[in-house]
Amino acid sequence: MTYIYKLIVPNIIMMAYIRNKKVKGKTYYYIVEGMVDVEGKVKQKVLMYLGNVDNVLKIFKEHKESKS
Repeated sequence: MTYIYKLIVPNIIMMAYIRNKKVKGKTYYYIVEGMVDVEGKVKQKVLMYLGNVDNVLKIFKEHKESKS
């Protein structure tokens, strides 16, 4: 009888980055993280939806003004 054991490492975060996605000709942005699943494959998990470029610039502008 042969036993095969898999090492299960829960949700190793590889990196977080901004991903763009085009939908009907418009570009939208998401903050995603790369994760390794139990089979060793890299999967993307969406952490936050940022919206289109106008919305992203608005958020950065508001953040900059709040720090001043």
